[in-house]
Amino acid sequence: MAEQLKIWYNFSVGSNESCSLRIGIFGGKYKMNYTHFVSVAGLVYNENEEILLIKSPWRGWEYPGGMVEPGETFQESLIREIKEEAGVDVEITGFIGLCKNIEKDIVNIDFSCKYIGGELMTSNESAEVRWVKKQEALGMVTFPLTKKRLDIMLSEDNRVHCFGFKKEPFEIIAEQDFMVGKV
Repeated sequence: MAEQLKIWYNFSVGSNESCSLRIGIFGGKYKMNYTHFVSVAGLVYNENEEILLIKSPWRGWEYPGGMVEPGETFQESLIREIKEEAGVDVEITGFIGLCKNIEKDIVNIDFSCKYIGGELMTSNESAEVRWVKKQEALGMVTFPLTKKRLDIMLSEDNRVHCFGFKKEPFEIIAEQDFMVGKV
């Protein structure tokens, strides 16, 4: 019978938030036990400084995004999700921040994007798709987590925003902004 060795690597992101990676050795081979799911989302701007919103059948109005599939980079996943949900092509222009559902171990990564082409279209994940003014978007988005992330996306802050949350009921557990690079 093969002996199992567990290696734990922990690091802190905020005062109450940590991430761990588990590696087990089985018969001389490494096996990784994945403990997190990753999603990406994009705040897409057009040439009129309007932002793209889709109407999800589950959460109402939101920005496009979804789960990172096996073998995809974050960038590939985001570009694919926006195309699937809204029909448009984008260029990723910046990194906004990340947050983690501490109950389900889902990490959400948010980016800013520039519209570069394509026609708006709906899908099975978007009952409606439209360009809206920033202030209009804040009134349309009502799902608590989506609204929190949209507030951060629209802040135009140069810092990376990180927070951990519980979803039901929505509650921020830890929150912090970080400068990029060595300060």
